[in-house]
Amino acid sequence: MDNLISGWDPRDMWRPAWVGLIGITLGLAGCSNGSDPATSEPTTEPPSVTPGSVADSEAEGELPPEAITAEQGSLPQEQAYPFPEAGWLEGGAKFAIVLVGSSSCPAFPSSIEVIDAHRLMIGIDSREGEVCTADMVPRTHVLRTPADIDSSQEVTLEYSFGRTVILPPL
Repeated sequence: MDNLISGWDPRDMWRPAWVGLIGITLGLAGCSNGSDPATSEPTTEPPSVTPGSVADSEAEGELPPEAITAEQGSLPQEQAYPFPEAGWLEGGAKFAIVLVGSSSCPAFPSSIEVIDAHRLMIGIDSREGEVCTADMVPRTHVLRTPADIDSSQEVTLEYSFGRTVILPPL
């Protein structure tokens, strides 16, 4: 039987479908890491820390519930922007600070300097990205308390961007 349209072959109509199916299959294969989820060992990687950060660990979110903070209302605080926050952890061996910023270019503590036994200067930087979102996500950073700090009295944390937070005496 002759084709109605000169040069047209009925098999040509299936070629786009085969090309699409092959493309989808290759695309899905590229998303696989090649391991079998039933036999893979779970990874127990340490908490990620932003490169350049002086924190021991960091995570998205607020202060942990066990953090010891100054009582609300005992310190002047801008209600519209209650960050940064800070609290003692592990009986004063560590402290946590909460910074708020872009989730794609988060702020992080880049340096810590002991001014005196009751005052720390914390340098803050942010990771540069091609595009930084304006989503204002809180991120908690846990730092070791320097040996020169006296946690039996108030400790003032001065941030490089001009804000301060006071940790209560333990």
